[in-house]
Amino acid sequence: MYWNSYDRPGYHKIPVRRAPVGGASPYSSRPVEPVEARPTPSAEPTEPAVVEEKSVPAPSTADETDWHAVALQQQAEMDNFRKRQTRRADEAIVAERERLLRAVLPVADNLSRALSYNDTAENNLRQGVELTQRELLRFLAAEGVTKIETIGQPFTPELHEALSVVPAQAESNTIVQEVEAGYMLGDKLLRPAKVIVAA
Repeated sequence: MYWNSYDRPGYHKIPVRRAPVGGASPYSSRPVEPVEARPTPSAEPTEPAVVEEKSVPAPSTADETDWHAVALQQQAEMDNFRKRQTRRADEAIVAERERLLRAVLPVADNLSRALSYNDTAENNLRQGVELTQRELLRFLAAEGVTKIETIGQPFTPELHEALSVVPAQAESNTIVQEVEAGYMLGDKLLRPAKVIVAA
């Protein structure tokens, strides 16, 4: 049932026109447009649309080879870095060892000077100094330090340092006196010997 808001006491009823079901519109000002029938789908089955498959390119082996080469290069660089670090550490150890041994050598020189002083009254003191010198030389030998031969040997600039040249009966360019002993650490010169050479 249609309810009219004006259907109350005091209001005039306004007639409402209703269009019959399936009939023409009761309003003449409203043109009626025919409704076109929608085409019904045909009963015949349609073929599914063919979707073209795009071929995915296979992964090239060139990329794998490049990554393999990069990995090998990185590994080689790390190996070189480790070798450099090991070499630097070894060089630092050798340098520190040489510094320590050079600091000990003046002690050996002072002991030699003390033994060169001839005094029969201090025989006990001399024996103590000789014992100390022997212990020090034994320590140096255990560390690979050897004394350079000087007197009677030909002068060698790589091993000896000439303080002066004096006329002597020995052959020319021969060491006649040792002022300060020289030492070798293995095949490396630790300290040159200071000598006097015959003219």
